Amino acid sequence: MMCITKKDKKTDGRMTPFDAKVKGTFAEPPAEKKEPPRGPTPQEQKANNTAMVEFAREKSSVEGWIPLFRGELEEMNRGKRGRPYDYCDSMIMWILSIMTLNSSTFRCTAGFAAGILKSHGLKAPSYSRLHERAAELLDSMISDSVSKKTILAIKASGTVREMERNVGIDSSGFNLSDTTLWRNTKWGTGPKKKGWLKLHALCDTDTGEIIAYAITGERVGDSPLLKPLLEAAVKAGHRIGRVYADGAYGSIDNFEYVCGTLGKEFVTSFRVDTQPKNHGSSHRGKAVRLWCELPYREWVRVSGYGRRWKSECTFSDLKRIFRETLNAHTVKGAVRRLILKTETFNQYKAKRWEIIQDSKALA
Repeated sequence: MMCITKKDKKTDGRMTPFDAKVKGTFAEPPAEKKEPPRGPTPQEQKANNTAMVEFAREKSSVEGWIPLFRGELEEMNRGKRGRPYDYCDSMIMWILSIMTLNSSTFRCTAGFAAGILKSHGLKAPSYSRLHERAAELLDSMISDSVSKKTILAIKASGTVREMERNVGIDSSGFNLSDTTLWRNTKWGTGPKKKGWLKLHALCDTDTGEIIAYAITGERVGDSPLLKPLLEAAVKAGHRIGRVYADGAYGSIDNFEYVCGTLGKEFVTSFRVDTQPKNHGSSHRGKAVRLWCELPYREWVRVSGYGRRWKSECTFSDLKRIFRETLNAHTVKGAVRRLILKTETFNQYKAKRWEIIQDSKALA
């Protein structure tokens, strides 16, 4: 019997049952030179260079936002008795977006917004009022079907496109501890570790947008989140195409939902010792048999599994731009911070996709 080592199971030595069967025999193909990753196209390179510049410029162009604030306040105060409203929802969300872009605090952002809005004849919220309104708005964005025991928040993107969304699903952790490495290194002291929140995201492999996401504690598994995220995305109006996931999501329930209920193709990897049997699901059995019949590299090409890495790139971009630390005193505050990061990140990715499409149209 062929012994499968830990090295064989690593990404750089990933094997299917076919590879394990021929390993060490004359049928084993020679090692292939790993191809370098695809470089960005000219359109993607342009978007990478300019998307954040354009996005930040649009957010900071106050002259374009002031008419929106005034119009919304006028509508809110029409026919109202007593003290008029001073702050509209669009104003609060604009201030919160600026706070997220600059990784700032409520106090600093409230002072920044006050200096700008006062010069245009508008009243800005105090930092305490900004915090209250942020809590109201962000909590209202969370799905009513949230399970308080496992899922802290779940939401689908409101940016619905006509095209089908080929999606990849994955999860990543965000740190609740704003650690100070110098204090730990020099004095052996510092903030206590508070754990992590997990962001489970359904990512568009073409645009890089997160079309649905859920926030849970660090001990919640990945597989049970596939169905709720797809349900939220479909309910919001997104058209789902192919679904990519790693082996953690390859349960029978997930295959039955994606392939049976939604009628979509579900592409996931399996263990090297997986047997080509249905085990109660013909949809999973079909995918398993393809996995067992082909060498790993050929299976990746035939199944299209090579698109799954785009979901990992989404997390890499999110953490690179907006950091992986959540500065909040409570778990509920950390959840709101993570929602803000995700929503602002989606707006940035939408701008990047817009630049790519405009560049293609001009080419």
